Amino acid sequence: MGKSKSAIARAKFVYFFKETFRARSKAEYREIFSRGLTDDTTGISGAFPWLYVRAFFALLILFTVNTLVLRLTKNDLYIPSVTFLGGITFTVPFIILIYEMYPKRDISLFLIIAILVGGGTVAGLISQVVYGLLPVKNPWLSAVEAGVTEELAKAVPALLMITVLKQKNPYACFLIAATVGAGFSVIEDMGYIFYYSDKYIAFYSSDIQATVALFVDRGFSSFCTHILWTGAIGWAYSYIKNPFRSFSFFFMILVSMGLHICWDLPIDGWWQVLDIVCCVIVAGGISIAIVHLSRVKTLAAETDLTAFNEDIIKRAKEMGERMRFTNAANLTFSLAETVLAVLALLFCAMPIGMDYEQVEFDSKEDFISYLQNGLDFSEYDGDRAYNPDGQNFEERRVFDEDKGQLILSYVVQIQKYGAYNYYYGYYVDGDEGTLDTVAVEVEINDVTSRRYRNEYEFDSEKVGVFDINGEEVRFYSYNPAGGTVTAVTTAEEFEGYDLLIAICAAGCAVTLGCTVILTSLRIKLRRIKDEERQ
Repeated sequence: MGKSKSAIARAKFVYFFKETFRARSKAEYREIFSRGLTDDTTGISGAFPWLYVRAFFALLILFTVNTLVLRLTKNDLYIPSVTFLGGITFTVPFIILIYEMYPKRDISLFLIIAILVGGGTVAGLISQVVYGLLPVKNPWLSAVEAGVTEELAKAVPALLMITVLKQKNPYACFLIAATVGAGFSVIEDMGYIFYYSDKYIAFYSSDIQATVALFVDRGFSSFCTHILWTGAIGWAYSYIKNPFRSFSFFFMILVSMGLHICWDLPIDGWWQVLDIVCCVIVAGGISIAIVHLSRVKTLAAETDLTAFNEDIIKRAKEMGERMRFTNAANLTFSLAETVLAVLALLFCAMPIGMDYEQVEFDSKEDFISYLQNGLDFSEYDGDRAYNPDGQNFEERRVFDEDKGQLILSYVVQIQKYGAYNYYYGYYVDGDEGTLDTVAVEVEINDVTSRRYRNEYEFDSEKVGVFDINGEEVRFYSYNPAGGTVTAVTTAEEFEGYDLLIAICAAGCAVTLGCTVILTSLRIKLRRIKDEERQ
C-alpha cells in the first residue's frame, strides 16, 4: 500500500474534518436527498458525513430562537414549537449521521424519516398498552418493567421493517432498528419536556429553566440509550443466522434490556453516576464495534479498500488554499453560533423577572424541611389534651341565654417543648376541650410570629407541618414511585447581575470576534480568487 496505517488514519481524520465543514453544491444536496430513490442503487457512496452537522446547527438555532421568544414574551403559543424542537435537535442529526455513514445507496433519507415517525409511534403504542395492562408502583420493579417492555416494543416494529424491506446488510438493519429507537426517543423527549416544563406551572408560566435542563439532559442521553439499544437488536437479527433459534440473538436482546434497566434504576449520588457511565461505555463500545465492522465488511464487498485509502490521502493533500480558508470560515461560523446559542440558553435559564419557579425535592422529608425553614419540631406533642386548670394565654367567651352569663368557649394555652413555645387552641365545653389549631412561636428575619400547623397530603398519607414557608408554595405534587416532590414556589429575587453582564459581554465579544475573522477570511478569499484569475 505504501502508506502506514497511522498516515491513513491522519489523512482520514483531516479529510473527514474538512469535508464536514466545506461548502456544498446543489448537486451534493440533490445526491443525498435522492439517494435510494433512483433506479441506480448499486455501489457505494464516496461522500463523507456532512448533512448531520447542518441539521444540528439549524435545529439548534430554531430551538434557541423559539425558547428565547418564549422566555421574553411568555407567550404560551410557543410552547409546542419549543417542545417539538427540543425533542429532535439532538436525535434527528444523530440518525442522519448514522445514515450518512451507511456506505451503500439503497436506502433513502425519506424512508428513514418514515421509519422514525411510524416505527417510533408503533413502539410507543405497544409500550403504553403493556403499561396499562401491567401497572407497577415499586420503583425497582418499574425499572425492570420499562427495560423489558420498551425494548420488546421497539424490537417488534424494527424487525418488522427489516423483514418488509428485505434487508440483509447488518449495517442497514442496525440503521433501521436505530431509527425506530430514535422515533421512540423523540416521543419520550417531547413528552418529558412538555410534562415537566409545563404541568406544574400551567396557571402561572412555562418553566423555561426546566425546559433548558431537560433539553440538554435528554439530548445528550439520546446518544447512548434507545437508539443504540434497539440498533444492536436489529444488527444481531441480520448478522446471526436463524436468529430466533440462536442464543446469541436473544442474548443481545437481554443485553439491551439490561442496559435499559440499569439506566432507569432508582439510585442516587455517585452510584447513579457510576451506573450511567458504565451503561454509556458498554452501549457505546458495542455500537462502535457494530458500525466499524459492518462498514468494513460492506466496503470490502464493493471496492478495493487499499485504493480507497490511497485516494483519501491524495484528496486530503490536494485541498487547495481557497478550500482551507472556506472551511475555516464555515468552522468559525459554526463555533460562534454554538457559543451564542449556549449563552442565549443560559440567559433563558436565569431567573430574571420570574414570579414562580419549579423546585424538585428528592423526598417528602426534604419538602417538609423546606416548609419548616429547616427547623426541627420533633419534640412537639401532637396529642396534648386541654388542661382546664392550666393557664390560658387567650380566652373567648359567648353569652349563654339560658344561664344569663358569659361562658368560656375558646382558649389558647401555651406549652413549651424543647426550644419552642407551642400555642394550642381548643373549643371548650365545660371541662372538655376539642383541639382546633396548633402554632409554634418562631423568629424569622428578626420578627417573632406564630406559624400554624397544617396538613399536607402525600398520596394516602397526611402529615402535619408547621407552615413557615407555606405561603411561598403555590402548588405541589408527590410522586409515589420515586418518592420525590415537585413544587411551584415563589421565585427568589434575582441577584446575579454580574453573571448576566458577563453573559452579555461574552456574547458581544463572540459576535465581534466572529465578524472580524469572517471579514478577514472573506478578504483573503477574494485575493486568492483574483490571483487565480491572473
